[in-house]
Amino acid sequence: MRIELSETEFPPFDLPDERLVGIAAPSTSDVPGLSDDDLRSRIRSPIGSLSLRELAAGASSVLVVTDDLTRKTPLHRVVPLVLEELHAAGLRDEAITILIGLGTHRDMTPAEIEAKYGTAVASRYRIVNHRWDNPDELREVEQHELPFPVVVNRRVLESDLVIAVGSIVPHATCGFSSGGKSIVPGVAGGATIENTHWMALDYPMRDIIGVFDTPMRRAVCTVARQAGLDFIVNTVIRDEGQVVELVAGDPEKAHRVGVDHCRKVYGVEVPEAADIVIAEAYPCGIDLRQAIKAICAADIVCKDGGVIILPAACPEGVSPQFPEFEILGFKDPEGLYRRVEDGAYDNKLLAYTLVAIGRIISQRVRAILVSPGINRETTERLGFLYAESIESALQLATTLTSTQAEITVLRQASILWPILRQVSS
Repeated sequence: MRIELSETEFPPFDLPDERLVGIAAPSTSDVPGLSDDDLRSRIRSPIGSLSLRELAAGASSVLVVTDDLTRKTPLHRVVPLVLEELHAAGLRDEAITILIGLGTHRDMTPAEIEAKYGTAVASRYRIVNHRWDNPDELREVEQHELPFPVVVNRRVLESDLVIAVGSIVPHATCGFSSGGKSIVPGVAGGATIENTHWMALDYPMRDIIGVFDTPMRRAVCTVARQAGLDFIVNTVIRDEGQVVELVAGDPEKAHRVGVDHCRKVYGVEVPEAADIVIAEAYPCGIDLRQAIKAICAADIVCKDGGVIILPAACPEGVSPQFPEFEILGFKDPEGLYRRVEDGAYDNKLLAYTLVAIGRIISQRVRAILVSPGINRETTERLGFLYAESIESALQLATTLTSTQAEITVLRQASILWPILRQVSS
């Protein structure tokens, strides 16, 4: 069978029909996505909340938190509709700030901001990049529910009304993105981000991805509530850019409804575990730190001792924000875990990703990276096997398994929830 992936960096390739278990991908439809009028109607019909106009009435400052360029949320469509409601409530432009929920990602450039929000919004409103590691930008929330500091961008605490805009997809740390995740990691400080992530190391990927009620989700919701998140606008989108659904309203109640819609698009049944899993990083392949989300989905459907092939463009390399990522790599996850627990290494945020992925590709399976953005030396130092193309990766994977090894393809694996129909012995 001829297989085409989502990015032009990876030419089509052939797989033997008799070895192909299946191709899993987000659902598609010929039905048009929601129109702007549909989106507006849903924003004006909130779930479990007063309307946005009612909440904004009398507010002197409003903060709109959004996701960043690593997400596909059509902010150029959704944010203007949110602003429309705020202005209808009597707010002036200067009362509104848009805060980009970068988490620990790099700043968005002015050109990227204009492309993401549209020229009309970018030229008219104050748009600010969140700085997770700048103490002057952060404030701690007094609280006693969680055993770690709750630190968020000061603008969250200083605003009369806080709104979060994002998209819901399956997620390897929290079950699903958006909802309270717009606050942490979106606009949180390092201590809060690292602790909500670190607890996920106690659970296998099959117990996180696509699961709504996880300890991590509960912690995130607690932080969002303590920080004062008032209202969410969350979309469910297909890769074609279609908005399948939009939910608005209470951060927890509306998000739960949105998750049900998300499962219909991104939850895909896979008949059985395979020896070889090709898991494309798209749409999260901007760098390797993002691309490895695809490994998490592949982990669910790859047999013990199998091989995961990761096609990832990585135009920005390994991890521009964390040079240590490349130095430490994935080869010794348990050693790094012990160093963190013993207090010998204090970058728990970086260590989380290296331990979580290292436990998969250095202990349970082997992984081959196919990336025009990362050379052989770096690939192998990180703990991956290297291949120049998907064809050569398949040849290597077959050598490592068998000539009869079964293969599964996960399209858009970084946002996919593969549901294993049966557990292979």
